[in-house]
Amino acid sequence: MDIKTSKIELAKVILDLENPALIEEIIHLIQSKSTLAEKQKSAIDEALISLEKNEGIAHNMGMEETKNRYSKYFS
Repeated sequence: MDIKTSKIELAKVILDLENPALIEEIIHLIQSKSTLAEKQKSAIDEALISLEKNEGIAHNMGMEETKNRYSKYFS
């Protein structure tokens, strides 16, 4: 099933709903996924800019710091 057909099927299901609480829950779910995606995109963009400015740290240094800070989680 392609995306256009899936959207039409989803619209049909939503149009047939009679439960207002469920409709609100679906709206909230869709909006929260959109918001989350935007927050993630923003965080990734910030990280990339930071790396371009050579403000990042090497992976092995990050892992060493994490192991020192949270040693009880590493064996």
